[in-house]
Amino acid sequence: MNSTKYTFMAWLIWIVAAFFYSYELFLRVSPQAMVPELMQAFEINAVAVSSLAAFYFYAYAGMQIPVGILLDRYGIRRLLVFAAFLVAVGCLMFATTHRLSIAIIGRVFIGIGSAFSFVACLKLASHWFPARQLAMVIGLTNMCGVIGAITAAVPLSILVETLGWRETFWFAGIVGAVVGLLIWIIVRDRPTATEEDRGSENTKNVWRGIRCVISRGSSWRVAAFGGLMVAPIIAFTELWSIPFLMALHHLDKIDAAGLASTVFWGIAIGGPVQGWISGRLGYRKPIMALGAVGALLSLTSVIYWVGLSFMELRILLFLFGFFTSSMLLIFAINTESNPSYASGVAIGFTNMVIMAGGALFQPLVGLLLDATAETGTDFSVLSYQWALSVLPLCQLGALLLLGFIDETYCQQCQED
Repeated sequence: MNSTKYTFMAWLIWIVAAFFYSYELFLRVSPQAMVPELMQAFEINAVAVSSLAAFYFYAYAGMQIPVGILLDRYGIRRLLVFAAFLVAVGCLMFATTHRLSIAIIGRVFIGIGSAFSFVACLKLASHWFPARQLAMVIGLTNMCGVIGAITAAVPLSILVETLGWRETFWFAGIVGAVVGLLIWIIVRDRPTATEEDRGSENTKNVWRGIRCVISRGSSWRVAAFGGLMVAPIIAFTELWSIPFLMALHHLDKIDAAGLASTVFWGIAIGGPVQGWISGRLGYRKPIMALGAVGALLSLTSVIYWVGLSFMELRILLFLFGFFTSSMLLIFAINTESNPSYASGVAIGFTNMVIMAGGALFQPLVGLLLDATAETGTDFSVLSYQWALSVLPLCQLGALLLLGFIDETYCQQCQED
């Protein structure tokens, strides 16, 4: 096909896959807009609602290496269709049950299906786009996910208050089925669609890829950096930010959700910008170091500086998201430092470690909150500050770990 048609096809395929990622991130973040409703519906405390939300991350993180293997072995399109319909089923289970155990299973189904989205999107990008654009496309992919997360703030809060959380999840399930159909119609694994391309690499290369990625200490260090950077986003922004801001400024849920969504705007803008800069420079670590310092300072100010004005909080939350997005460069690092036949495993492994941080720190914050609660759900500003204090420590740990990560220089970025 000619270059114009090829470029159009590449972007169209990426857009559909990125929309699935946006949709699943909407579902991942959705509990933040319905914490009181979930606690009331299932008669649970802060630890239990945190654990309910975190079951997504248990499933998501546990599936990342299997997802990388499956995508490397069997291709992308068919697996993405399966994933989208599994997410839809999970939404419908979550919407209809009055039993906590069934709600957990629904959340697990959502997590398993969602586990395919980001890895598949990045693998499609590596197939359809040149190396010089990879970091930028990773940033754009994350921006699409962030749009889903933003939608799970104010718009979702309005829907929950207007329709109810169960009806909202019914609608989300229907959307998942539609997404599955779009993937089947539009997405293609590679520019040249042959029978061999459908099952990307052979079994021998898949197992070689697993051994290659897992045996490298650098793979673990890079992924751990990402996990420490993302843990504050998952534990604070995606679950406890709205209740915290309501307690801190006596805001209603809609206003607090709007303020919390500023973090996602920072991520949406920061990801592509820092990816583009990194692609031009060919280097990653300087941008990651600046991001770790900036994220640490901004989040610490939000948590502990009580006298901040509404506008100052908005600016700091934006900066928190902007600087945190620098961690997206770890996907480029682990992709560049591993052979091409292991790209799916490398991405999946990296994402697994990142999501494991969320699975750990969401319940940990809930546990610390319950430990200081005056009543079952009555948390003071001091209680939130105490519980959230573990998150700046994560960012400090990421900054220290960066000193043990080797720089990767993208020669092709310079040659292109």
